[in-house]
Amino acid sequence: MKLYRDYSPNHSQRAALAALFLLLFPTFFPSLFGPLGRASPSIFSEWNAPKPRHVHLLEAALSTQSSVEQQIKVWAPLGNQGWKHCPDEPKSASSRPIGSNGYIQVFLDGGLNQQKMGICDAVAVAKILNATLVLPHLEVNPVWQDSSSFEEIFDVDHFLDVLRNEVSIVKELPSEFSWSSREYYATGIRATRIKTAPVHAPAEWYLENVLPTMQSYGIAAISPFSHRLTFDNLPESIQRLRCKVNFQALAFVPHIRELGETLVNRLRNPPIRNQNTDSQEGRNDLDKQGAGKFVVLHLRFDKDMAAHSACDFGGGKAEKLALAKYRQVIWQGRVLKSQFTDEELRIQGRCPLTPEEIGLLLAALGFNNSTRLYLASHKVYGGEARISTLRRLFPLMEDKKSLTSAEERAMVEGRASLSAAVDYYVSMQSDIFISASPGNMHNALVCHRAYMNLKTIRPSMTLLSKLFLNKSMQWSEFQHAVLDGHKNRQGQIRLRKEKQSIYTYPAPDCMCQT
Repeated sequence: MKLYRDYSPNHSQRAALAALFLLLFPTFFPSLFGPLGRASPSIFSEWNAPKPRHVHLLEAALSTQSSVEQQIKVWAPLGNQGWKHCPDEPKSASSRPIGSNGYIQVFLDGGLNQQKMGICDAVAVAKILNATLVLPHLEVNPVWQDSSSFEEIFDVDHFLDVLRNEVSIVKELPSEFSWSSREYYATGIRATRIKTAPVHAPAEWYLENVLPTMQSYGIAAISPFSHRLTFDNLPESIQRLRCKVNFQALAFVPHIRELGETLVNRLRNPPIRNQNTDSQEGRNDLDKQGAGKFVVLHLRFDKDMAAHSACDFGGGKAEKLALAKYRQVIWQGRVLKSQFTDEELRIQGRCPLTPEEIGLLLAALGFNNSTRLYLASHKVYGGEARISTLRRLFPLMEDKKSLTSAEERAMVEGRASLSAAVDYYVSMQSDIFISASPGNMHNALVCHRAYMNLKTIRPSMTLLSKLFLNKSMQWSEFQHAVLDGHKNRQGQIRLRKEKQSIYTYPAPDCMCQT
């Protein structure tokens, strides 16, 4: 019988609990703190990178040179898969109804990619209700403390232009509805607020529950709204509209695109290194295969994920203790995974890949130490020390800070959503994208790159966990298993099944067969 269940508090609750954790940590562990709550040196061992856990594989990877044939294969783009973008309707054609049943507002929480999904759904719901959509309000992200608005992330004029023949959209409410604001709904029960929208609600629910409110008051505000529209049993036109919003209407503001393009140019055209002609002659054929190309690695390995996974990452007792207490404070013991052993979790493929493990995966796939690797990540648990092994394997690893000046990053610095938007842009321009573990960013890019027929590697967590548990496996055997297990996980089109997200699987809803 299941005694516990996985439970995640919302962003606001989690931020508050994390702050409480930091405040009370000296009380929980007085032995780790000296007078006045100052940390003793031992507490910092949580942040010291553990020794490599797969030394025999690491040493082999560092000493093995990939062949020209491997390099040609690993950088080869995807071929025609028999799917393409569906043809657009003529610009003169309009499916936008005459008149409107009223205004609809939505309030979106979460990070950048969850908000993007919410925007797509909001446009679809406005179409279903024949309503006028007010530009969605993006809630302050309490985890990253980001207050970026729709207008600060997305090109509003482009958004309105792309959708002008589909749905009525306004930048703000007219003066007679100016009272309908976030603050208004936060201070009491309001007749115009809809807060009972079920997760993945069908179109009929909106017609039966939201339309009457809109017709009575001229406006309806839906909050919460994340994941509030079904993926199934919708008209083809509504599904295609969601795709149009996702892939065409949601373009980033110019300064994000410009910074992204700067990063892409510097990745494709790095400074010429001084080379010893004699020693480099044998590498020319290898290096030219990846010349001007780069890989984006989304290394999602933050403390929140590490703690919730309940896995052991080799940081010793201090790390285990810190993650266990963080898990206890944030989720109050309601993390079902913590009842399993580390080996059981790994066999199930439920442990996120460490920077060391993702580096070994890339090396086994055929990427060598001349590969330009861009690290797209908000924060890595353990910092630079944690990714030192990955950097040994890929010394040409870069990120925003290594490629740009503080002045160039000024408009996105400290703004998690804007920074994520830059990483998203760079990821879409990369030759190959790989994510260390599933999540909204992973799903969004897997979807968008499949739509564009771009190479995207999806690590097999179950396979890799089993391989890493085998401490006697030699490099050649490991590499063969990795290559065999990932030959069909490199961007091949996967058709969406019932209940699966249109924001992860773009075919067949967003694409047409050739």
